[in-house]
Amino acid sequence: MNEATAIPDVPAFSGGTLAPAGTTHVAVRWTPLGRFGFRFAFCYLLIYAFGCCGTLDLLPLIGRYITWGLSLAPLKPAVWLVQHRFHVTGVAAHLHPTGSGDTLIDWVTLGVMLVYALAAALLWTAIDRRRLEYQTAAAWLRFILRLTLVFALASFGFVKLFPLQMAPPSLAVLNEPLGNTSPNTLLWTLIALHPGYEMICGAAEVAAAVLLFFRRTALTGALLAGFVTTNVLLFNVFFDMPVKIHAAHLLLFSIAITVPDLRALFDFFWRRKPAAPTGIWVPPTQRRRFRIATLVVELMLLAHCLPFVLMSYRRDVRQRANLRHPSPLSGQWHVDSATLTANGQTTPKSIPTGEGLPVIDIFLEPSGHVMLRDSSGVLWRADFEVDDKKHTLHLSQEDHSILYNLTTPDPAHLVLTPTGEHASADGTLHLSRVQLPSHYPLLDRGFHLINEWGLER
Repeated sequence: MNEATAIPDVPAFSGGTLAPAGTTHVAVRWTPLGRFGFRFAFCYLLIYAFGCCGTLDLLPLIGRYITWGLSLAPLKPAVWLVQHRFHVTGVAAHLHPTGSGDTLIDWVTLGVMLVYALAAALLWTAIDRRRLEYQTAAAWLRFILRLTLVFALASFGFVKLFPLQMAPPSLAVLNEPLGNTSPNTLLWTLIALHPGYEMICGAAEVAAAVLLFFRRTALTGALLAGFVTTNVLLFNVFFDMPVKIHAAHLLLFSIAITVPDLRALFDFFWRRKPAAPTGIWVPPTQRRRFRIATLVVELMLLAHCLPFVLMSYRRDVRQRANLRHPSPLSGQWHVDSATLTANGQTTPKSIPTGEGLPVIDIFLEPSGHVMLRDSSGVLWRADFEVDDKKHTLHLSQEDHSILYNLTTPDPAHLVLTPTGEHASADGTLHLSRVQLPSHYPLLDRGFHLINEWGLER
């Protein structure tokens, strides 16, 4: 087929039917701008899905290594640009473990991805001038983005369905003046205040993932995913949650998946006309082995999700057990001194934080989590586990893990002595317990069906 063929121009992703294998294929011709736009979208969306979403992790043994390699392609140039063109110094100039997905390097990496996608689209245009449409490629893109979105929504959904992502309100936050609380922490605490709300949010994300997984319900799942990810993105933007880039891309995936059926949706919901979705969810092929392969990939995705569900369930069971029987050490501990003795010399040495400032307070939460307050008042999340038999406390952050020998001279004092390889690098902590309120109205208020007036205090 060539450009002279008398086929009317239609926009890309117009919803033209792509017939299944064995039936007559109705050819259409996309507009030149539509073809180029699809090439760019195809390249960019796959670069992000493969490099940042772990889509290729489904491949046994080698998937993670491929993902790691693909992520380095834009990441390395981004680090070089940040350091040598933008002349940034300090933490922002280097890769560092963080719960944030919106670091300066992340944003520059996004720009590098866009340049890669544009270059790939231009090259594709130069070597593929005769093709009139990309309906089969669009079907493959839809298939890949659908599976990527299924895993992402399931991952985020199950850690809310088992209320883990937003842990119970922290002792550190409960004892912080409201005006000192960051929007991020305020939102996190608000959602965690009642686990039922968090579980409903998680159930919506899981429902979207389940609907997307099955081809007959995939369009409904894509619409629900668009609603859920829009809400998440708004939270992230207006409460300064540091996952704006990833949330925006999950919404972009939801929109891209829905685009082939936009015309039918518009006719049905706006024009109130009978309409049938025309987009397809599995790329058509006349080769049986390809049809089997797509089914195998879907089953591999299901197998990939199951361990995550089990892990979330076990973490939830452990957290509930911790809340029922909190450690006697739970509470606020002030660091009286933190010292490292080496070669006969004693120097101050506290727990390191992301900004390198010393920790002045440790909040051992009843849930098994930890909040570390540094000398500037910033809080850092961590986890701890106490072994009563071995008298040890294991403290773990994102990039640092220390095993301490634990001694309690009296109920109001605690000494943590680093062991093993940490003995020569981390300081011994002498801590004293800080008396906290026995209850908090924020936690005790509960639900009231009848309110003569709103309780404000």
